[in-house]
Amino acid sequence: MSEQDHEFYQFLQDSVTSGGLRRVVFSGPANTADAIIRVDGRPVTLRGEVLYQFASRTTTQEFHANRHAEQALSECRQLLDGRFRNVRAEAVTGQLEATLAKSGRWTLRRTMVKTPATSVPESHNATRNYLIPEGIPCPFLIHTGVMNASGTVRASQFRKFRQINRFLEFIQDIVDALPEDRPIEVVDFGCGKSYLTFATHYLLTQVLKKPCRILGLDRRTDVVATCTAIRDTLHLEGLSFATGEIAGFRPDTCPDMVISLHACDTATDDALAQSVQWGARVILAVPCCQHEMHQLMTGNPLPPLTSFGITRERFCTLATDSMRASLMAAAGYQSQILEFIDMEHTPKNLLLRCVRRAAGPEESRGLVPSRLQEIQHFRSGLNLPPLTLERKLREHFSSGESQTTPDTRDQITPLPSLSDSAGDAS
Repeated sequence: MSEQDHEFYQFLQDSVTSGGLRRVVFSGPANTADAIIRVDGRPVTLRGEVLYQFASRTTTQEFHANRHAEQALSECRQLLDGRFRNVRAEAVTGQLEATLAKSGRWTLRRTMVKTPATSVPESHNATRNYLIPEGIPCPFLIHTGVMNASGTVRASQFRKFRQINRFLEFIQDIVDALPEDRPIEVVDFGCGKSYLTFATHYLLTQVLKKPCRILGLDRRTDVVATCTAIRDTLHLEGLSFATGEIAGFRPDTCPDMVISLHACDTATDDALAQSVQWGARVILAVPCCQHEMHQLMTGNPLPPLTSFGITRERFCTLATDSMRASLMAAAGYQSQILEFIDMEHTPKNLLLRCVRRAAGPEESRGLVPSRLQEIQHFRSGLNLPPLTLERKLREHFSSGESQTTPDTRDQITPLPSLSDSAGDAS
């Protein structure tokens, strides 16, 4: 173990011993063939005992294991042995980041805090630790009506409070995919009252200490005016709001991250397709009102599943989002469909998280023939023509045009010609 390895491990050991470790993240596998692409460790309380839960993630699955302190340190020591290029440990005393260079040498970056807070392990049997905690006044949550002035979450807003924190977890998990050497550019389509726009700004600037420029876009002038007033009151730098729609929107700088929550029907497809054209590194979309497939699907292709209105509608919703995720994978993204909030709160609880990946030997930015063939075969069985997102992506890549900035521009290979006929599965 090198001197830098030892220093990082000592930080982990001291944090575990003192009970101050909040989180450790291993990402960027050194071997691209490694099935595990990320490991997250955090303290949890199970039946009154503090353990450390490790979540190991592949491109499609996540596995969990709970360890005692000594076992947790042993596992961290093994993971530090060159398996991952990036490691970050967060403790009440500060944060230590380690990056493994091609030379095999670690580079460390330490951020300390002057007044350590008390670390409370997340309990599976009690109140959860949130990125924005309960009981501590948070200015934007107070001004948007989620909290009162003392930091207490209003009873009628607790679902919203949980939703905000859940969304921030989705961003924190992929923050390594966002740029480190310049402000992070973010666009939030259909921001509405901008709970999540303000929350994203809070996470990036206050929690992660990263500079950013965020634009909230909405068609309603009244909500834009309200959000702008809150921004001005709180003196939030790098945050702006504008009136407009997804279609025709042209930013000054191509965004690194695009957010689209509850964009109705094919507006979600517009946001996804536009994000691909910009070369956005991260896309977070919560679809809503997926009517297109329901209207285009003729007859009853899957009886009895599609024989009844409610099951037909839900099938079309799941099928549409599944095709969207596969199309984004075909367009060069690592795609996931995640549960946003509990089903008991709303049936519209799925989030598409897409992180742009580097072109591999089988693809060249946006061309994965096997994915396209799967989608076409699936459509053929349902007597469906290409849906909006597929059409837009095919048009974009076939044209070979790109609006991406120089730091995100990649070589584009046109998609192969695919028949619009629903019965053609070639």
